[in-house]
Amino acid sequence: MKALKWYGRKDLRYEDVPEPSPRPGQVKALINLVGICGTDLKEYAAGPCMIPPDKAPVTLGHEFASRVVAVGEGVTEFKVGDRVTGLGYWCCGQCYYCRRGLYNLCLNSDFTGLTKDGCMAEYLVAPDYSFYRLPDSVSDEVGTLVEPLAVSLHAVRQGEVRPGDTVAIVGDGTIGLCSLLAARVAGAAAIYVVAKHKGRGRMASAMGATAVIYLGDGDPVARLGDLTGGLGADVAIECVGQPDTPQLAVRLARRGGTAVIVGVFERPGSFDFSSMTFSERNLVGSSIYIDEAKTAIALLADGRLDPGRLISATVPFKDAVTMGFERLLAEKDDNIKILLQIS
Repeated sequence: MKALKWYGRKDLRYEDVPEPSPRPGQVKALINLVGICGTDLKEYAAGPCMIPPDKAPVTLGHEFASRVVAVGEGVTEFKVGDRVTGLGYWCCGQCYYCRRGLYNLCLNSDFTGLTKDGCMAEYLVAPDYSFYRLPDSVSDEVGTLVEPLAVSLHAVRQGEVRPGDTVAIVGDGTIGLCSLLAARVAGAAAIYVVAKHKGRGRMASAMGATAVIYLGDGDPVARLGDLTGGLGADVAIECVGQPDTPQLAVRLARRGGTAVIVGVFERPGSFDFSSMTFSERNLVGSSIYIDEAKTAIALLADGRLDPGRLISATVPFKDAVTMGFERLLAEKDDNIKILLQIS
């Protein structure tokens, strides 16, 4: 079968690899569409970031829509022909955190497309618990967005966003814009997006942002203060992963507010802890998801989430590097989520 293998920075190869078979407890899916994630893009442009060097080469990808073609021994939740999407985590089920349902904190975890071969291939084999059935009302295109929506719903849950809250989102990529949708569903009364790119800022406005604050227009903290009567945000969600963006998120939060860190970081940064001490701001991490995929699919099915406008283009699998990865790097104003047509 064909797969897109990551060998190192700027080294992705479209090549033939052996077709996998499911082991007990695993599902084999024929992949239809795959989304290029911001993590995939970071690994391509600047990796290794999260891929351990000893795992190369590895097949990228963890956002997909597919159909079940085989199940391993003991799998009862899925059958051949089911339309499915899935999440990336592999957990042991036995450690301290797994026994408490905190699968995203598993001490023995793996991740599809980073430490395990991912879905940028004709077939994917993964644990049955990482798959979720897609209802007929959810298209394959939108189904590829379940994974980033789950990340964003988890971030909103970590921030304890409540009806009537003011939310600030740092970042105009897929996770930032999905967090905008998640905050709306949670009942936020005002949502401000701190954006770098004008095209993506316009997208945020079209998706319901109260206002877009552009980094090029001066201090975003001062701008948010002007818009909120000097208070700032009840919850600020950092979705970029640059050394200075956690500090920005904390400064955007009001006194007693919360900053949620979602971004994946290539390198460490510095932090002024005095920005938290006397203002009693809270800082919390948000690691992928637990059961938020079920929530995402339910919200997609009943129409309360509509992320379809995030999809910028669908391109042939064999052209993934030139028409997908390089396009996302070079044309960020006009592209947010590019899908790869696998089968």
